[in-house]
Amino acid sequence: MIITMMAALLIAVPPLFQPLDNSPGVEVRLPLDASSPLKKKVGPVSNDDGEGVFVVGLFNDETGKIGAPLFGKYLVRDGELVFIPSQPFSLGKTYKAVRTGTKEKEVSQFKVPALKAQDSVRVVKVYPTTDRVPANLLKFTIVFSGPMRQSKTIFDVIELVGPDGKSVDDPWRRTELWNDNDTRLTLWFHPGRVKLGVNLREQLGPPLEPGKTYTLKIPSELLDASGNKLAQGFEKKIIAGVEVRTRLDVNHWKIIPPSMQANDALNINFPYVIDPYLFAREVIVVGPTGKTIVGKASMGLEEKVWQFVPDEAWQLGEYTIRVGSEVADLAGNTISRPFEVNLETLEPLAGVQKLKFLVK
Repeated sequence: MIITMMAALLIAVPPLFQPLDNSPGVEVRLPLDASSPLKKKVGPVSNDDGEGVFVVGLFNDETGKIGAPLFGKYLVRDGELVFIPSQPFSLGKTYKAVRTGTKEKEVSQFKVPALKAQDSVRVVKVYPTTDRVPANLLKFTIVFSGPMRQSKTIFDVIELVGPDGKSVDDPWRRTELWNDNDTRLTLWFHPGRVKLGVNLREQLGPPLEPGKTYTLKIPSELLDASGNKLAQGFEKKIIAGVEVRTRLDVNHWKIIPPSMQANDALNINFPYVIDPYLFAREVIVVGPTGKTIVGKASMGLEEKVWQFVPDEAWQLGEYTIRVGSEVADLAGNTISRPFEVNLETLEPLAGVQKLKFLVK
């Protein structure tokens, strides 16, 4: 229920926690008084201005106190001051919003529901999905079915086990990289053990050696956002091949144009595995009139095939696939440069690549 306020009455009301549509997030909204200097603004406002109206903090049930104001951003939208936290609210926790610009400190509280027992989080997928990878593989991307708890302990409990049954010693870059709702973890190998000639690689050796089989082990002891263990552990076997250290060449991609049928797909086949998340971010399809084509894209066949289906039927004419410079393979080689760069012989960087195809 959205609480509104008649400006003429100047009645103070507490801020309102509002779940966002189609999102696990929550924003906090407060109708602004007619006399508020923010009333006529639209869009982002400074944190100082926002905190002068209300703040949001984590409520401690044991002490009965509200913690320090959360980090986030404020904006004015439709006559309301809106607070959006930098990190999603934690499941099972209580938060309170307090008006700071009035004598009476009106308070509103919101408890984020905890996950139900039947909603136990599990590992949905690990990228790359292929079991054959270059020995200079840069990272794994682990997708969970629900929000996870951020913790540095992940680097100690997620193991890479070698062919001898022993864990590879400290292979990970110890920086947590989660998506906005904590359902996807990017687990990087330490770059100092992947790059040639780096002391760490010389001392400890590379994490993967060509021709050997390894197992990525994700234990059930990992905790979700509610503090519960995973439904079950997950294992993925990989076989390390030769290291790949060359720049990507889009001329080696095979484009299969669509027909004019509404649901016909544009396909691109790659001779190597592509990083699906970078590709999704860096590639767009542009129509004959120069307008970006809206549609649904997906990766298939171990991330070696990309498919795009437009929301509306294809039209006759020439289309352009714009490929950004950060599109990369599993070893971090992009269309602009190889991952390993010799600064003395560095060639000019390749920019956005444009691939053409005809619909006829």
